[in-house]
Amino acid sequence: MAIFKSKTVTKDGRKWYFSVCYVTANGERKRKRSKLYAMKQEAQEAERQFLIGKPHARIDITFEDLHYQYLKHTKENIKDSTVYTKISRAKNHISNYFGDMNIHDINITSVFSWKEMMNDKTHRGGKKYSLKYKRNLMIELRAVLKYGTRFYGLKENVASIVNDFKDKDEKVVSDEEKIRYITPKEYNLFASVIENIVFKVFFAFLYYMGVRKGEAQALTWEDFNFENNTVRIIKTITNKTEEVNESGFRFKITNTKNRKNRTIKIPSALKNMLLELHKYYSEFEGFNNGWFAFGGDRHLASQTIDNHKDHYFELVKEMYGININRITNHEFRHSHASYLISKGVRIELIAYRLGDTVEVVSSVYTHLFPEVEDEIMDELDLIDNYCISLGTKKEFLKALPTTKILVQT
Repeated sequence: MAIFKSKTVTKDGRKWYFSVCYVTANGERKRKRSKLYAMKQEAQEAERQFLIGKPHARIDITFEDLHYQYLKHTKENIKDSTVYTKISRAKNHISNYFGDMNIHDINITSVFSWKEMMNDKTHRGGKKYSLKYKRNLMIELRAVLKYGTRFYGLKENVASIVNDFKDKDEKVVSDEEKIRYITPKEYNLFASVIENIVFKVFFAFLYYMGVRKGEAQALTWEDFNFENNTVRIIKTITNKTEEVNESGFRFKITNTKNRKNRTIKIPSALKNMLLELHKYYSEFEGFNNGWFAFGGDRHLASQTIDNHKDHYFELVKEMYGININRITNHEFRHSHASYLISKGVRIELIAYRLGDTVEVVSSVYTHLFPEVEDEIMDELDLIDNYCISLGTKKEFLKALPTTKILVQT
């Protein structure tokens, strides 16, 4: 599959065309060369429409070209950062094996051989990939070949027949290990060693607001309403892009994940910290409310954040002799959610604050809810015991108006 530029150009500037080799349903091999188009995109679209009109034809195409066509077909519905991730995964771990192969020559044996390569600990300098990562690669391979069955006459998606990755020595992860988080006490130890005001407020914001790192990086002072004690989360920063801005940095500001925009409350203590940070930046020449809240005229770089975070965890160990879970930046978000769950906050409110769906929150933090349920049942059991002696719950509630119920409404 390819788009070509003609050596001759028409008077009205048409020079692009596509050329497709295909085998008809009765086994006849043919080639289709299109007319000339003024723009490359027009030739690409014409090629796509031609392929849609040949549902029973076998199109000769390499896996690398098929992946390109697949991304072009799907990228309108997914974020640029997701496209970037898909391209990186395929380039480094799938196309390097299947890239030049005709998709019709990919069989079960070749998929098994690829799996063995990915499981080989000596592959790529001895780097061992996690089970989750390898399964994501399999998902990508299956998706591309499925696209081939729809539009390129591929008879079967052989990757869907082959079993998924399953490492024999893969450690079984318990529920408690799936989500790592730190308690407020542990966070206070972490925060106590931070002297830099920017990072002190940044990590406090991650912990007490539960936002994603990219969402915090993208915040400008215009996003805050200190009169209402709120902040709007409407964008995120990603480095998963090929775009380079005018300053020479590679990043892009995009919509929030799943486009879950929200305006959320800021705790008073954190608000005071943010006002101090605003005052700190206001003394810089050229300051305005369009500056990034964390970083100034340029957002904090991801690697810089990681380096400082690891340094602060090491300082806690040196100063207090205590090993705190060295959580990732995203696990500050888990810590926030875990704290809210422990306080019995309704799952719908947690989901809104995090910018997730109720289903996602329930799935990710499912092992934490039984602990909260135990606390709730202790309270409900207390009510039932009094009901037995006093007759009704209504009488009990009148008799004990100060009873604490953990379920918040």
